[in-house]
Amino acid sequence: MDKLRRVLSILLNLAVVYMEPTAIRMSWEAVGDQTLTFYTENSNIFSAGVCLLVAVCQVWALISGRELPRWVKRLKFLAACCLTMTFLTVVFVLAPYYPNEGGVRFLLTESSMLYHHLLNPLCVFVSFVFLEREPRLSARNIPLALVPTAVYGAIALWANYQRLWTGPYPFLLVYEQTTRQTVLWSVGILLMNLFYAWLVWLAGGNRR
Repeated sequence: MDKLRRVLSILLNLAVVYMEPTAIRMSWEAVGDQTLTFYTENSNIFSAGVCLLVAVCQVWALISGRELPRWVKRLKFLAACCLTMTFLTVVFVLAPYYPNEGGVRFLLTESSMLYHHLLNPLCVFVSFVFLEREPRLSARNIPLALVPTAVYGAIALWANYQRLWTGPYPFLLVYEQTTRQTVLWSVGILLMNLFYAWLVWLAGGNRR
């Protein structure tokens, strides 16, 4: 069973690596150099790199009989948290902004969003939670999931304030909302991120 889990883990991680070039090409064709202003695209590129690393390490683990290195598992945890954040934000936060375009269906099935909002997050979440349960991560790793979101948010808010970017998400439009609203959105998103990270950590069997 351990070997089967590792093989399935390799396949799911390689599936993300295989799909990402197609998805990022679609994103680039749609919005050009604005592609890298999106949290979704950045988190998926990061996750694809992590998935490639995990697949390589799982192959080595099959050969050597050793477990996945803890630092690699930690990176996969961050990737799983980023894409879980992406998926749930799409469903519960962004979908209400696009009711006329089809809401959730539009954001989960159209063009690159099929990969970035649905398939990649599912592959990463399933592989982390069900196939990569060892080694366990301590609860001290949960706050680390805030780092990618906080870094992106800081850059995005500064770029919007400097009028270098417009959005790309409604809650980043600092000149179309009050300072209080911006602060509340920022705090709310980080708290959601922390809650999702705890759920991913818990689902991955890391509790003692």
